Amino acid sequence: MSTEDSNTSLSPELVAFIHHSLVSLDYSNVQVKVGVAAAGAIVFTALFFLLHVLFHLTTPVYSGLSLKHKVFWNLAVVRGVYGVFCTVVGSWAIFCHTGLEKDAVFATTPTSHLAMCVSVGFFVFECTAVTLSDVFFGNFSALLHVHHWLSLIGFIIVLRTDTGHTIGSKGLILEMSTPFSGVCWTLLRCGLEQGLLWKVNQFLLVHTFHLRSVAEVLLWYISWKNWDNIWANMPTSLFVVLYLELFLITVFMTPYWTYKKSRQMVCPVDWNFEVQAPSPVMSNGVVQNGHESSVRGGAYAMLNGSNLKQE
Repeated sequence: MSTEDSNTSLSPELVAFIHHSLVSLDYSNVQVKVGVAAAGAIVFTALFFLLHVLFHLTTPVYSGLSLKHKVFWNLAVVRGVYGVFCTVVGSWAIFCHTGLEKDAVFATTPTSHLAMCVSVGFFVFECTAVTLSDVFFGNFSALLHVHHWLSLIGFIIVLRTDTGHTIGSKGLILEMSTPFSGVCWTLLRCGLEQGLLWKVNQFLLVHTFHLRSVAEVLLWYISWKNWDNIWANMPTSLFVVLYLELFLITVFMTPYWTYKKSRQMVCPVDWNFEVQAPSPVMSNGVVQNGHESSVRGGAYAMLNGSNLKQE
């Protein structure tokens, strides 16, 4: 098959469905990259504050939450929005003939460029929001910080060097769990953890983590198949960050989150806050002094004593 015939068989660029001008943007221009990434950060930040206003006006449960819970609620929803974007782009990169397969190091497309820029914008917002939240509320989420700061550094290197789009675009599929994690947390806050919606969402959430493991194997397989090219041509900085994070995700993060979400499916407790809450005063199993907790929640928190937040 000739190069021309091969090019004509490529799947349509996803960005063309957003606006045709995104296909012809000069993504080799640093100002374009920075501008698109900055626009992404601004959009996610604006969405965060817009959600606060929207939920405050429409959701009584949200209005009654503490500031700490409101921040986490809005972060969960924004992460879910980014997760939907990543799932679409990641699925396109994996299941469609996009041209990214031509070179595991140097191949790029307009869609992959936009996805990398948007990802930088998201993680600038996310890392800033999580850091400020942890400082303000006196928390520290080690696992979350490692994951998100490595992601931010990695995507910045991808943008700066115009390399790694193949694994970077396909790897976005790993964010498929975040929309379901957001729904999980909001249902818990609304007291709907015993309903059918909770069970369906939690079932899907757990299986997205199973699928994450499949996707991680795919990324390792692509790396193995193209190892000579990757070893010879991938920038050292990107190589170190990419495979350090992929190793941590494969060996530690996904198994840990799969275990936690599987336990949460049968014992619906939000460990992000239960483990940090002050111990309530109990009398014959009844919570005294106005503390909001539960015997089951407290027991589950003690059994799973960890302050590592969910993704």
